Amino acid sequence: MDDTDTKILNLLREYSRMKNTEIARQVNLTERAVRARIEKLVRGGVIRKFTIETSPVGVEGIVLIDTQVGRTAAVKAKASEMSDGVFECSGEFDVAVRLTADTLDELNRMVDDVRAYPGVIRTSTLIKLVEV
Repeated sequence: MDDTDTKILNLLREYSRMKNTEIARQVNLTERAVRARIEKLVRGGVIRKFTIETSPVGVEGIVLIDTQVGRTAAVKAKASEMSDGVFECSGEFDVAVRLTADTLDELNRMVDDVRAYPGVIRTSTLIKLVEV
């Protein structure tokens, strides 16, 4: 990865839907060269997915998970299927998962799904009340 790749990544981080022609203009390459570089970054695993971030429209929560010894990696992998915010952490819990749902009932079902993962000992759920 070189400086041009880094510039392309930074542009995509700011606006993931930016057209390749605009990226090309900003990094002084052809559209074809930009497209090839992006494809290479995807193949190399640097870009894992293209996504959007929306304003919260429902309920957000964090599920703290205590796992059985040797099961933390499997729990993280399973949790990452439902959330892009999965963190291994220190302290009383081993994993934290950020969840977003349209309703409290939907969030509760998602938490129940997490609790059913093999290797989960217990959970504690924090619901976001106010964003500062």
